[in-house]
Amino acid sequence: MSLVRSSEQQRRPVIWAFSTSRLHEVFESLAPECADVAEVRVFDKVFEEALHTARELMDSGEEVDVFLAAGWNAAYLRDHARVPVVLVTPTAHDILLALTEACRSSRQVAVVSFRELLAGVEAFAQARGVQIEQRPYHTLEDVRAAVADLAARGCEVVVGSGPVCDVAERAGLRTILLYSRDSVRGAIAQAVEVARAVRDEASLRARLGSMLDHLTEAVVAVDLQERIQSLNPAMERILGAAAGELLGKRLGALAPDLTLARVLETGSAELDGVQRFGNRTLVVNRIPLRERGTQTGAMLTCQDSSTVQRLDRNLRSQYRQRRFVARHLLSSIVGASGPVQRLRALAETYARTDATVLITGESGTGKELVAQGIHNASIRRDHPFVAVNCAAFPESLLESELFGYDEGAFTGTRRGGRPGLFEAAHTGTVFLDEIGDMTLSLQTRLLRVLQERQVVRLGSNDPTPVDVRVIAATNKDLKRAIADREFREDLYYRLNILHLHLPPLRERADDLTALASDLLQRALLRHDAPAAHAPALALLLPRIASYRWPGNVRELENVVERVAVLFAAGADRAPGEEALRATVPELFEEREREPEAEANLPGARRAQERELIQRALQEAGGNQSEAARRLGIGRATLWRKLRAGL
Repeated sequence: MSLVRSSEQQRRPVIWAFSTSRLHEVFESLAPECADVAEVRVFDKVFEEALHTARELMDSGEEVDVFLAAGWNAAYLRDHARVPVVLVTPTAHDILLALTEACRSSRQVAVVSFRELLAGVEAFAQARGVQIEQRPYHTLEDVRAAVADLAARGCEVVVGSGPVCDVAERAGLRTILLYSRDSVRGAIAQAVEVARAVRDEASLRARLGSMLDHLTEAVVAVDLQERIQSLNPAMERILGAAAGELLGKRLGALAPDLTLARVLETGSAELDGVQRFGNRTLVVNRIPLRERGTQTGAMLTCQDSSTVQRLDRNLRSQYRQRRFVARHLLSSIVGASGPVQRLRALAETYARTDATVLITGESGTGKELVAQGIHNASIRRDHPFVAVNCAAFPESLLESELFGYDEGAFTGTRRGGRPGLFEAAHTGTVFLDEIGDMTLSLQTRLLRVLQERQVVRLGSNDPTPVDVRVIAATNKDLKRAIADREFREDLYYRLNILHLHLPPLRERADDLTALASDLLQRALLRHDAPAAHAPALALLLPRIASYRWPGNVRELENVVERVAVLFAAGADRAPGEEALRATVPELFEEREREPEAEANLPGARRAQERELIQRALQEAGGNQSEAARRLGIGRATLWRKLRAGL
């Protein structure tokens, strides 16, 4: 690779200069001077002839880096050539010298310049006491008309570019070339720099193109108008056309489902989306592209879900060490209601600190999602996020999981021992879910870790320093647990430095429709169901909005999952009310009880509490301890309520 780059850098830039008459002569006289830094090839052609000659030479295999021209000839080549064009422009010194020479031989002088009048000419004329007329032109016909008019009015000398001088000389007028040798020499130097920059960019594009071509992931990049700038063969296969047919076209017009319009508008990435495209299910990432802090476009990457699944199977088949990664961001919290906005703002504030956070809230409100969002918004985002459910392990197993063990600590230990989750989370975050279910003995050990920032493995006397942030969560009333001597008060105050309480779903009525729609759309995609069944959704959403959701977001996810399965099973037609009632009866039962509840509020509260207890007992298989844990109350409290007939 280095030898190739060295060879490219040693090859002189190739510059083709196009002009006629006097400027052509200047180009030819300066070409040998520049031979050490560039190969300057001069052509006595302009406009269509110049373009035709250049195309023939390039088609035959000759290489060129930059075109060099002046005036309208340069503008024409810029509009029609695929090669960069450097414009020879007159300096103020050039204008002064040309006007001085012209005024020595005549007092009737005219300047014919491309598009714009030259600055300083009027001041020069006043200072010399001469009359100098200026004429701008845009086309060669403009030049011929201007010269003919000037000749008819007695003008004797014309100052201008090469083509202007040619026309004026044929009309019998004396001419002065507007460009000096120094300005042409400077234009050649500029062309050399442009050629080097083009080569560097071409080399970079070639390397990037080579890398993109070897990616199995489909990639396409667009500019701010969503015009396709580059894509790889994998994306060509998805779009069903070759790159030559796709470059320069709007991605959204070619494939509306893959549009990048929203990313271009918002400047925000959209990651890990799953969507259907034709007969494929794709995992899609949409990313804004920025250069020096300014957005310049966007990029879309796609992977076929079957490829992702195959890779997942390969990874699972190889016993690789687990990586602890937080997937969710605080922006993943769906909702615009007041409670959610306050929650999101407070979580963002907490993310900027390193203090311990205690998250409370009913079961199913999304405590781990918020914990992951805080981690990903903190300075520890690139380090491990280790989550452990304190209620999911027996005490002895949870102890070894959290703190690790040394070899020989107990029968069956791994040779060399094993680090615990606190050590695995070093420099990152430990999320202790269901902290209220941790036994008192483990609470004591945890308190010491929080105080000392050191972990002692089971069977060891040597402490291991750890740098971790702790986020804990519970659906229990820890103050009541302290009063019942089920939770250590000193640990509570060690954990409750920063406190976040997640509102239940019934207090987020304004978010229900948006949240349900988002979850349902994802579920429909997972089950390859039709994207929408308008009549069924119109029937379902009001019932979703009126239901109290005792299981919160987790229950809502379960309900929409059932609905998505129903939709997938009957893809030919939308399910009716009877099918929905059979699939999600709780939504319809809640609606039917509303009049009674409004008439007798205390009775309604008791009925709802009875339903929650019955459901918890059913889910716990009749186990009262487990049901009490699910309800967030003590077993004695549950026993009293059952005895009272609730």
